[in-house]
Amino acid sequence: MPKPLANRFLHLEMRSDFASWQTWAVDKKIHKDVVGYLSFAKQDLNDSDSNSSSRAFPTPRSWCFVSDLLDDDDTDNDTLFNLVAGAVGDGLAVKFMAHRKVSGKMPSPTDILSGKVMDLQVKEISAMYSLTISMCYELKDALDNKRVSNKEFHVMADNFFNYIMANFETELVVMGAKIALKTYKLPIDPVQLKNFDTFHKKYGKYIVEAGN
Repeated sequence: MPKPLANRFLHLEMRSDFASWQTWAVDKKIHKDVVGYLSFAKQDLNDSDSNSSSRAFPTPRSWCFVSDLLDDDDTDNDTLFNLVAGAVGDGLAVKFMAHRKVSGKMPSPTDILSGKVMDLQVKEISAMYSLTISMCYELKDALDNKRVSNKEFHVMADNFFNYIMANFETELVVMGAKIALKTYKLPIDPVQLKNFDTFHKKYGKYIVEAGN
């Protein structure tokens, strides 16, 4: 851009911040598989290289394209892979679709929150991130759409905390609590949780440290 022309604009340098994007993504109902994958692979949110010849690369915008693609349940896997590759590039399409395949083997968030499922057989960490996002998504959706009473919501939230404490390592438990309380802003009243004392005793100090 010639300097006289550049001088007519305001130039700001900006960088992608995953935490800010995640909050925005929740508000905009970006597909939970995208949010779940990027919660695990934050470095893949934005990887634009001006020297690369690839026309498709990951940015917050192109991940929104992927989210829109996932909303079409009629798209077969081969076609979906090609479309995702067209949005974020071949390499990330391979990683993302592999992640979705494993995530598809995880228990239903609805079954977990209802207390029907208590254990976890698949211990793939990226899929566990997605499962956490899916449970938070389900909790928020049930509350926002008034599908449950306040009492029923807290039973579901209690099952959420009980499940992550029983099946996740400390890091994922802390992350799950932060996402539920800070990102999804779930109005959880500790007094109404049977498992809160156990949770606070075991993980409270980590939650405080993570918030600093």
